[in-house]
Amino acid sequence: MTATKTKIVSFDDLCRRESTAPIVVKLMMACNDLSLANEALLHWKEEQSPMQKHRELGAKMYFVRIELSHLFEGLKVIDEIRKNNELMTLLSRCDRRTQNSFNELVKVLPGGTEWKKLEKLIGQLRHNLAFHYDKSGKLIKKAIADRASSTQTKNSSITRGSSMYLWRFNVADDIVDSIVVRQLWGIPRQSDLSVEADSIAEYIHKIFLSFVDFAGEFIWKYLGH
Repeated sequence: MTATKTKIVSFDDLCRRESTAPIVVKLMMACNDLSLANEALLHWKEEQSPMQKHRELGAKMYFVRIELSHLFEGLKVIDEIRKNNELMTLLSRCDRRTQNSFNELVKVLPGGTEWKKLEKLIGQLRHNLAFHYDKSGKLIKKAIADRASSTQTKNSSITRGSSMYLWRFNVADDIVDSIVVRQLWGIPRQSDLSVEADSIAEYIHKIFLSFVDFAGEFIWKYLGH
């Protein structure tokens, strides 16, 4: 059975903590956005009605892009925490699990052992496909050529309907899919796409879990001490 606890937060108190409050509020924002994006993704992973089936792949890819982009931005907040002595002192007073989750996140920050790997998997996706539409068009051109070169991917579709919710330009979904898996994630066509993509998804999901595990307890501790 699920349960909740609510804590009243004074903005007067946050005003007095002006050197740390903005950082912690940004951490809250990232958590809220990640939670909503993940919930929406889980919804679209469920069986969809026949009228919505043609939107399913595009919706799942959209919420993956949004979730990963919020995670990438959230990691910038983790970097701010790492550089703030007061917040690091607070972390030292958190339980071991919270500290371990933070240490896992440090690995994927700039200078960390896994930063380059994460930047390739998430950073480029965030820069080119989440909040921008491949400004130069180079990734799109390459994806079009790639799809046109294979008989299995030569064709796509577009759908129109009596409501905006029935319209879907699956051509764009297929291009986004190609850009992500072939160009940004570097999965070769001869590889088993589902196996490779699942491996990447599992790696990123572990980072996601470390983030929310750290952030939830850390924020609660910050607002309770």
